[in-house]
Amino acid sequence: MKSSFQWQLYYEANARNLPLIPWKSDAKLTVVERDAIVSSLQKFQLGERSEGRNLLRRAQEYAQANNEHAYVEAIRLFIREEQRHAATLGRFMELEGIPTIQGNFSDSVFRRLRKFAGLELSVAVLVTAEIIAKVYYDAILNATHSSVLQAICRQILQDEVAHVTFQCERLACMRMNMPWHSIAVREALHAFLFADTSVVVWRDHRHAFRAGGFDLRRYWNSCWDEFATARRMMNPVAYIGVNAFLVREAGRLGEEITSSAEH
Repeated sequence: MKSSFQWQLYYEANARNLPLIPWKSDAKLTVVERDAIVSSLQKFQLGERSEGRNLLRRAQEYAQANNEHAYVEAIRLFIREEQRHAATLGRFMELEGIPTIQGNFSDSVFRRLRKFAGLELSVAVLVTAEIIAKVYYDAILNATHSSVLQAICRQILQDEVAHVTFQCERLACMRMNMPWHSIAVREALHAFLFADTSVVVWRDHRHAFRAGGFDLRRYWNSCWDEFATARRMMNPVAYIGVNAFLVREAGRLGEEITSSAEH
């Protein structure tokens, strides 16, 4: 487990070392590819465009209550990375003459849920979306011969691996002092949320998944394999003992460095 300060450093370094995208490539989407994935890309690009104001406000409240101010900057950089995904997809869509969309029913439901949720639920919703996004961009990577879109998918997939780890570790931190039965209830409710979300995403994006070689069985199994891995990272039991001590000390040292730099 990384401390919030270590995650802040990760996001700063990642922004400076992005893989190159061959924007000048002549490889365009074919007619078949456009039919399969354009509508899906429009919806995913919309989902990446969140400004994250509510999440940042919740993070600030949490940081103030837990004296973990580096968490706010880590969340700020995480949001910026998500917005980069939206901008990169938007640029690709513009090159392909694909218009962006301003609204989608599924996206509006998740935005309202995050708006009224506390930090823990907001993060759980984010983890759910990011886990499924890993499966989605893997499918899109296989559904196209466009070198530009393939490079974008690889870049986003690389980022999403870190995003899932970051959010799962923070959930584990939030649950560190909870009794086991409270954690079990949260995990069960999260599994229900994940199942419902997986069904909705398949319904909206099944043509894109199928174009990438994911039938319903492969999609469902891939999503739950990813969720099982994330679920282990969300469980605070995995970090009790030496690891938890090291994380706290790394966070304390990071806060001291940040405080010294500010003064």
